[in-house]
Amino acid sequence: MVKSTKKKRRNGVLAYFMEKLVSEDVVSENTLKLIRECNTFMMMVADENLEKKKQHKGNTCKNRFCPICAWKKSRKDALALSVMMAYLKQEEKKEFIFVTLTAPNVPADELEDEIKGYNHSFKKLMERKEVKKIAKGYARKLEITYNEEREDYHP
Repeated sequence: MVKSTKKKRRNGVLAYFMEKLVSEDVVSENTLKLIRECNTFMMMVADENLEKKKQHKGNTCKNRFCPICAWKKSRKDALALSVMMAYLKQEEKKEFIFVTLTAPNVPADELEDEIKGYNHSFKKLMERKEVKKIAKGYARKLEITYNEEREDYHP
């Protein structure tokens, strides 16, 4: 019995699409091999009671479209951001404002225009006099999800 996670199964879907790109010489055979074998080996370290475990080594493809590698990078980035925020709050006495901007779901052919519009609107927001006065910087992230039932995207 092969035990796999949802992310690993989605990695197989990525490999399937990458096969087509290999035949068109857009992606190398080596890249496809790395994606197929991504996260098939993990070496873990643990405390004496095996209560806390941490991955020590593993084989990852490091492809930004790989669900496994993207998830790991997201966790790493979130940790780095939280450390930086803790430092700024403690040492620089800065406060943080969290803003969530929403957009309507769009079909695939409208997604690029929706993202461009979002980026333009965000830039205009950050250039406003009222915002410039209170914001000394920002960190932002754009997440896009896919709705299989309606076959549309939510940026």
